[in-house]
Amino acid sequence: MLSARARGVITSRYRRALTRTAVSAVAAGLPVVPGAWWSASGRRFECDLAGCPRTGPHPAVHHDPATGPPGAGLMVHALRDREAVPARWTRQPYTVLVPTGEACDVVDVPAHLGRALATRLDARSALGPVISAGSRWFFLAAPGGQLAAVGGDVLVHGHGSWIMLPPSLGPGGSPTRWLVRPARYGWELPERDVVIRALAPVSVPVQRSTLPSGAAIRQVSATPA
Repeated sequence: MLSARARGVITSRYRRALTRTAVSAVAAGLPVVPGAWWSASGRRFECDLAGCPRTGPHPAVHHDPATGPPGAGLMVHALRDREAVPARWTRQPYTVLVPTGEACDVVDVPAHLGRALATRLDARSALGPVISAGSRWFFLAAPGGQLAAVGGDVLVHGHGSWIMLPPSLGPGGSPTRWLVRPARYGWELPERDVVIRALAPVSVPVQRSTLPSGAAIRQVSATPA
């Protein structure tokens, strides 16, 4: 078992890593929002909002349910000044969230499809940053596009949603991680339609019973799990 001192060192390093990620994202033009952090002792996500009932991943900012899902209105709370980030992240080990729909969108696929998609995009010199979290891969893309359907267990995070950046801890305390780091392309993002077209030749079996028959892309407001 780790000593209290060792745990403190790990926590301090983790918080510094989160701060660096948030600063880098803002410097690249991606606004960030502090998110609830994983509590190992409580086995849930916690935030510093009084009376917050949410236990899963969520933005750690005030939200009026009347305005829509938790992802709606996040841009109002987003930090865009890199000088403002460190002061905010010294309060708590917030996960680093980027609201999608403005500076980026995200194409969210099962890991087994992610490998094929990454290979196809790389061959076309159209591979941007890629994040892994649990059994899902998240391909960052430029916001907006015309394509609306590819079929299967594929999600698109656009307006009203958000993405969690590494090394933020996801459900169960598992870290999100970069599969393709932004530094490789300087945060240059491929067009969302290009990513979706690259999926078209790949078999996309339906894995979630909640998907209606023939369903394709869904705009989602939940975080990647």
